[in-house]
Formats: sequence, C-alpha cells, structure tokens
Amino acid sequence: MVLPASNPTKSYWIEAAESPLRHHRSTDTLPESVDVVIVGAGHAGAATAYWIHKYTAATAKQPQVAILEARDICGCATGRNGGQLRPHLYSRYPAWAERFGPDGAMELIRHEMAHLAAFDQLAKEEGIAEETCLEFGETFDAAMTEEAWARLKRALETMRADHGDDNDIVKSCRLIEDACEAQSFTQMKDCIGAVVHPAGQIWPYKFVHSILQILLETGNLNLQAHTPVETISDVGDDGSINVKTDRGSIRTRAVIHATNAFVSHLLPEFQKLIMPEISTLAAISAPSRFIKHTGAQHWDSTVNNYHLQLPPPYNAIILGGGRQFLVHRPDQCFPSARDDEQILGIADFFESWPASDAVGGSASIPPKLAMPEDQGGYWTGVETSSADSFPFVGAVPGREGHFIAAGFAGHGMPRILLSAAHIAPLILKSIGAEHTIPELAKTHPVLPKPFLATAERIKDLQSTDWLKKVAAYKQSCEKSAAKSFCRDARSMPHWSN
Repeated sequence: MVLPASNPTKSYWIEAAESPLRHHRSTDTLPESVDVVIVGAGHAGAATAYWIHKYTAATAKQPQVAILEARDICGCATGRNGGQLRPHLYSRYPAWAERFGPDGAMELIRHEMAHLAAFDQLAKEEGIAEETCLEFGETFDAAMTEEAWARLKRALETMRADHGDDNDIVKSCRLIEDACEAQSFTQMKDCIGAVVHPAGQIWPYKFVHSILQILLETGNLNLQAHTPVETISDVGDDGSINVKTDRGSIRTRAVIHATNAFVSHLLPEFQKLIMPEISTLAAISAPSRFIKHTGAQHWDSTVNNYHLQLPPPYNAIILGGGRQFLVHRPDQCFPSARDDEQILGIADFFESWPASDAVGGSASIPPKLAMPEDQGGYWTGVETSSADSFPFVGAVPGREGHFIAAGFAGHGMPRILLSAAHIAPLILKSIGAEHTIPELAKTHPVLPKPFLATAERIKDLQSTDWLKKVAAYKQSCEKSAAKSFCRDARSMPHWSN
C-alpha cells in the first residue's frame, strides 16, 4: 500500500467545518526527538493522543507527543465517513455468536454500546458537544424487502433466544412490525418493518479537531500536517526509533500506526490483513429537522443506504451507501484507495434520494446538493476490509516500540475511542512514563479479544486469499445487481466511460 492520494475529492465534513487546524504545523521544523510519534491524524491517532494526555494529566511532566499526518489534519477516512455513532447492537449477532459463542458476541456488542456513554461523557467533560453536533436518540434498520426483513428479525430473535428478554441489550432493541407504523417512524417509503435501537451522531471531523485543539492548548502535542512518513526503523541500540519523513526525521521511543487502510505502507506484514475499499457519500440540502432519526435502508445483505441530518444551522442530510447503483460497478469499489476519483453518475443517484425514498421528500426537499459537486457536495472515502472483519489493536508483535490501531472496516465510530483507551497505557508503560487511569476510562469494558493484534492472529491471517475475497465481493454485487430493486433508471444510468 502506498501513501494516500495527494488530491482527494472534497468532503462536506471538511469544507463546511472551515477549521483553522486544517493545515496546522505546531513548529516550522520537526522536533529532533519526542517520546511518542503517532502516524495519522484521524480518529484513531487523535484519540490515542487524547488518552495519553488523560492518563498523564496529573503527572509532573507529560510525554511529548508528535502526530504526523500525510494530508491535512483528519483528511482521510474520519473526514469522509457517514457520521453515525451507530453500534451493531443485534445485526451481527448471529455471525459473531457462531464464531465466538453467545458470550463472545455480547462482549463485542457491549464494547460498541459503551461508546455512546463514552462520547457523551467526554463531550460533557471537554465542553464540545455543541461544536461537534453530538446528538443521541434512536436509529433504525428499515427492511425494504421481505428478504431483508427476515434477516433483520432473525438476528434479533437469535440474540433474544440466547440471552433472554431481560437482557439489557435485548431490551434496548425493538421491532416495528406494522408497515404503516414502520414507514411513519423511519420516513422511508415502502418500508415493510424496522428494528430500532439507541445510537448517536456526530461531526467526526469536528470531533477530531476539537480534541486536538484541547491537546494543543493543555497537553504536550506537536501536530504536523502534510508530513508523510516514508520509513520507520526498528529500535536502535540506544532504544530509539527513527521516523523518516519528507521534511526530516524524528527520534522516538514509541510509534503508533493509526493509518487504517494505509498501514501496510510502514508495516508490510499487514498487506494481506487490511485492504482498502471505496465508499461514496453526499450532502443534500434539506429543511431543518426534516429527518427524525438516523437510519439505514436494507434490500438484501449487500444493498443499503444510510443517512443522518445535521442540526441547524447546517441542516444537510449526509447520505451514504448508494449500493443499488454501485453493485453495477464493483471493480471501482474494492479493492481501491482512489478517493481522488468521483464515481460517475452517483451524484444524480444521491440527489434523487429524497424524492424517491423519503416520505414527503418530493414536496419538501429539492434535488440539490448542499455544496457544489466538486466542492464537497459528494465525495469518496477509503475504508478498510479486514481479513477477519475486525480491527488490529495493541502492540505490534516482533516490533519493539510499535503499536497499531487500524483496520476498523468502515465501522470505526463505535470502536475507535475505547480501543485507543486500551492502547494508551500500553504505550506509557513501554516508555516508562508514570500514569494513572482517568475517571473517563474507569467504567468502560475491556478491549474485545478479536481486536487484539496477537502474533498468532497475524500469522494465521497471512494465508488470506484476497483474490478469492474480491471474487466473492464481485459475485455478491452481480447477484444483487440482477434483482429488481437495482434495475430501475436511478440505479442503471447511462455511464460514459
């Protein structure tokens, strides 16, 4: 994997935020040495720096941390995602229970669920809830076909059968089985049923910039935009690691690899473990509070849309998915890290969504992007596909002083914050830094076992046949593309190549 493209498509999240930190460099030249280097200024990198700060806030001297970002600050995945803080409370349960047993599946779910409280507590402590547009409420999975409805209901019913009606996670999920009621709640035309559960939404880019601003003001952080890391050495005889960039080198005692899809650029052993995948999103102009809940539409296991609406004064609907359209072009999506390219025709698909899919959308929402197409109206982003569907978190086996938080498989918002809380004390212990667990981290669950970057896991996954995975992805797209819901005029425009 190479470095991120230097001229990515423009994202609404980034352009509308107008952050003064976008191209920030704390110093004109790089420091000669720091205690910790974090590669990547997205959610994982910023959260790791935040927890290092919180764990050492009461000490006499905090470790000096440098964050090096190849693009502008938070210019990759976190600046391009869907903004939903939406845990998998039930939908993945059957697959997870089959792999890890009922208790193992529930461990994964509870870790995701805990992120709702974690974001709430952090935002209140730091006073950033309003700035980051953080809101909590209910989300839904809207079944648009009998096929999807059977799958969604089965997932919830399987979890209920294993854990009982009195289980708190089970009780947090509810079915809407009446089609009229489901359409009223979800605002999705032709919805035949829905599953509803707690969730949140946030402006991810603003969240990252807000906590970085806090660290610049109160922590010991040197933040460097447009500083791609070229190579990183092993630990030398003096105990230091040399981090080489195109602007010079930094010596450090610990390195955190928080570059998600691009992690194999510096850690080649992850080349077969984490692969890039393109997602597409749009920002659509809409009246204030038109959308009542965040949510997703499902036609089958491949085809979906997902959306939220930002609060005033922004009001934009952030819409992602577009799978009815994209299944006709699987080669452009996976594997691919080309977030510098638009997918021809997808903007028209997204613009038509309010009138086509939303109850009352044709009368209330004009088919208009919130920004011009090439200025943030619609964009592409790079997420990851992990070899076993889970991220890699912890110390990198066989590389003293190296740590990783990457491979979040397009589902980082309810996974990264507390994964970073797990890494921080490991890093501090490795450099001999005094630290104390902060109040914010005391009540949260431990890192799920499937996330651990163990030597055994990494070795076992080296045999991953990605050609087979790509072929299976293409086959699933072709299967969906033949179904009626992917054969309308919106989904099959006349592309010009």
